[in-house]
Amino acid sequence: MDTFKLPRLQESLADYIKRIRTSDGMTQFDLAQAAGIHSRSIGKIERGLTTRLNRKTLRGLAGGLGIPQEYLEAVERGESVKPVNSVKFCPQCWTPGAVADPLWSPVKAKFCYLCGMQLRTNCAHCGELVVSLKYKFCPMCGKPYKAASQNL
Repeated sequence: MDTFKLPRLQESLADYIKRIRTSDGMTQFDLAQAAGIHSRSIGKIERGLTTRLNRKTLRGLAGGLGIPQEYLEAVERGESVKPVNSVKFCPQCWTPGAVADPLWSPVKAKFCYLCGMQLRTNCAHCGELVVSLKYKFCPMCGKPYKAASQNL
């Protein structure tokens, strides 16, 4: 995980989300699309009008920003966090139970070099950070990391 994405001490939720969004070159609309929420919600969060996030918004923002949900939860509570190491994988090319291809792991890698699909670092169903590809299923929601239709 990129240490730049770690929340800073005393950083507000508004400042944290805006900092990560702009560093990734995303507009509020881009983030809203990626998070599956309304674009006005991003504006309200970044203006400091929303300081508590519901589970759906939390999960969506974490996925859209490419950060663990724990980072957002810590910022909401005003706590510090330790960096979480995640595993990047291609949801199309990865074979369940196999290790991730080393060419997916560079910090700047965002897309698979084989098929061009966007690399994942969290469960597509619940947004939980993937810390090991040793297992085929998410320990939090029980859903497979790779959809059955992609196992062809």
